[in-house]
Amino acid sequence: MNAEVLKRVVITGLGPVTSIGTGKQEFWKNLLDSRITLSRIPERFKKNYKFHSEFYVPFPEIDIADYGFPKKHKALMEETSKLSVVGAKLALEDAGIALTDEGIFKNAMVLLGIGFCSIKAGFQAFVSHSLGANSEMLSEYGLSTRYNRMVIPSIMPNSAASWISILYGIQGPNYTINTSCASGTYAIGEAYRNIKIGLANFAITGGVECLQDSSGTIMRGFDSLGTLTKSEDGLPRPFSNKRSGFLFSEGGGGILILEELESALKRGADIYAEIIGYESCSDAYSLVQIDKSGSQIKAMLSKLIKGRKIDYFNAHGTGTKLNDDVEARVIQSLFGEESNQPVINSTKGMLGHSIGASGAIEAIVSALSVKNAVIHANLTEDPIENLNVPSKNVNKQIHMALSSSYGFGGHNAAILLKKI
Repeated sequence: MNAEVLKRVVITGLGPVTSIGTGKQEFWKNLLDSRITLSRIPERFKKNYKFHSEFYVPFPEIDIADYGFPKKHKALMEETSKLSVVGAKLALEDAGIALTDEGIFKNAMVLLGIGFCSIKAGFQAFVSHSLGANSEMLSEYGLSTRYNRMVIPSIMPNSAASWISILYGIQGPNYTINTSCASGTYAIGEAYRNIKIGLANFAITGGVECLQDSSGTIMRGFDSLGTLTKSEDGLPRPFSNKRSGFLFSEGGGGILILEELESALKRGADIYAEIIGYESCSDAYSLVQIDKSGSQIKAMLSKLIKGRKIDYFNAHGTGTKLNDDVEARVIQSLFGEESNQPVINSTKGMLGHSIGASGAIEAIVSALSVKNAVIHANLTEDPIENLNVPSKNVNKQIHMALSSSYGFGGHNAAILLKKI
């Protein structure tokens, strides 16, 4: 396809639903205030297993009725779908789009990233079916003996995207992408590509995740892999020499509105940033470990950057020993000494790691940073040498911002934003 017919793609709406805030204003304020919401794991988590990690980030409390959705839908939705519809509503409102704006939805699509299906709904169905007679044990874990007849549509990974399509009458392409911790970034990148080549002119995209379960089974899975932080206060401290793993988050969501530039300008939309590039690749190395060489990530980022000056890099920054080491070496190899590096931060240092939603939330952070010319601080100490990771907020004009994600299975993705 000739470059002349390629469309320019911009971000016009943001809908974060996170542990530190729901909606752009609350989320951004708390992020710049370095607020972190974490809790000690409940005693019931420890009944059959000794955790190495003692802290987690609770799932954000949301009630769809508070956002104008019919109460009848509440019982039909599981948590990822609630995240998606609330995030979509907030993002559409932020973009200045109403349901009555029928024209904008005619060539629209929904594309979400998600790491897991609704584990909570699956667990509940299992215990009510298999252990329903043991009501005393179930009540100890806050579980019901009642079997949910909607369990199948609840555990479908595509439900979160489908609900947006149903509630907003979007009849274009509607699907989900699963690439573990990189799912949100992949979804945004693929939505960008669809608009760029003219297959759509409008997209509701991003990522959602719910890893909540009352027994701690899923957190144990990550803990037993040795990936979770062992710090005494729960802080993961990405890019610190004291890091020991990531902070487990029960989930969250980030929904963005992407539009074709001409359409956005025509309706007078307030634009956060333009997406000018997206790349993805695979390590082809391990299901649970990053390739120690970092060669595929470096090649991917090099292809995306194309020698352009990057002012800000929202890094994957999990806080695990190996991942941060590889990412730091890639950054140093790409940009050189600390004085030549972009300002680097890790949003996971405050929010924890929400797997499929993390890349989308970080894309929202990157867009807000470009728009507001400020970069949030790193909650870290004793940083890796020769790495530009400030411990305070940085006021800086950002012309180019990079956001990257690397997931279990070797899935890597990154998007490049430009001030407009």
